[in-house]
Amino acid sequence: MRALVGYLLADVLRTQRWLPPLLLFAAVLGMLYASDAGPPLSAYAGACVLLVPVSAWLSIVITGAEDPVRRAVTATAAGSWWRVHAAVTALSAAAALALALVAALVPVVTQPRPYPPGVVAQGFGGLAVCALVGVGIGVLCGRPVVDRPGWSALAAAGLVVLPLLLGRTPPVGNVLWSLSHGDGVPAALLVSGVSAVLLVVGATWLATALGPRRG
Repeated sequence: MRALVGYLLADVLRTQRWLPPLLLFAAVLGMLYASDAGPPLSAYAGACVLLVPVSAWLSIVITGAEDPVRRAVTATAAGSWWRVHAAVTALSAAAALALALVAALVPVVTQPRPYPPGVVAQGFGGLAVCALVGVGIGVLCGRPVVDRPGWSALAAAGLVVLPLLLGRTPPVGNVLWSLSHGDGVPAALLVSGVSAVLLVVGATWLATALGPRRG
C-alpha cells in the first residue's frame, strides 16, 4: 500500500493541478491570521470553513490524476480496485490532514494571543474533521463516481455549501458552533469525527464499486 500511495503521489505532483487549491489555502489562511483573529477557539472556526472546499478540491485532483485507462492498468498491477481507491483516499486524507496541521500551528506563531496546547489540540481536532469531510466530498465527486469535470465541480460546490447551511447539524455545523462559542467541543468532535470517517469510507466504497465500470 505504501508503494502504491507513493506512486500516486508522484503522479499527482507531476500534474501540478494541486497548486491552485494550495495557493487558495495559503492566501485565505494568510488573510485570516494577518491581524488579531480573536479568541483562539473561535479563530479556528474560520480555518475550518476554509478546509472543507480546499480538501474537496485537492481530493478531486488526486482522484483524477490518472485517466481511466491508466487507472485500470494501476488496478490490475495493484491486484484490486479496492487497493487503488483505498490508496487514493489515504493520499487525499494525508494531504488534507497535513493542511489541518498547518492551519492549527500558523496562529500559534502569528497571533498575539496565547494558544495553550489544549486549545491547539481542540482546534486541530475541528480542522481535521472538516478536512475529512472535504476528502469525503472530493472522493464522492471525483473520478470515477463523477467523471465529467464540470459536473464534478458543481456537485462538489453544492456539497461543500450544504453543510454550512444546516446550522448546528454534524459533521460541520456543530463543530463550527462549538468552536465559535467555546462550548461542547469534545462532544462535537466525537460525533462529527465518526460522521466524517463514515462519509470517507462510504465514498471510497462507491468509487470502488464504480471503478471497474468506468475506470
